[in-house]
Amino acid sequence: MLHDAVGYVSAHRFQLMKYVAVGLVTFGIYFSCFHIFYGVIALGYKLAVSIAYVVTVMSHFLLHRFFTFGAGDQDLVHHTWKYLLMLALNYGISLLAVWVTVEVVKVSPYFGVVASTAATACVSFFVMKHFVFDVKEAA
Repeated sequence: MLHDAVGYVSAHRFQLMKYVAVGLVTFGIYFSCFHIFYGVIALGYKLAVSIAYVVTVMSHFLLHRFFTFGAGDQDLVHHTWKYLLMLALNYGISLLAVWVTVEVVKVSPYFGVVASTAATACVSFFVMKHFVFDVKEAA
């Protein structure tokens, strides 16, 4: 199993590097938006997470579609409905992670934003690669 994982990472290393780069950029957008809505405007953490999530989605979709997965020439509508399904999954994971961080662990929701990003990042690469954009690589 470890051999298979190492082989997968090795075979997709450049795409994974792009994925991580885009992830860092979109995390910066997400964290900054959360801080503005929660720390500056003083909205509740659930609403701040929700608004930050929506603001981040467009850049995330476009950067991964064109840069990470090179699927810009494929049908936009086909990608969009699949991406929306992934977003619903990730939104649930995000709310759960922030809720657990605040209500169970009793720490700042900022830690929840970081935790939710880590959790969704692990799931999203595979969902985008094999479901959303489903780009068949040349052999």
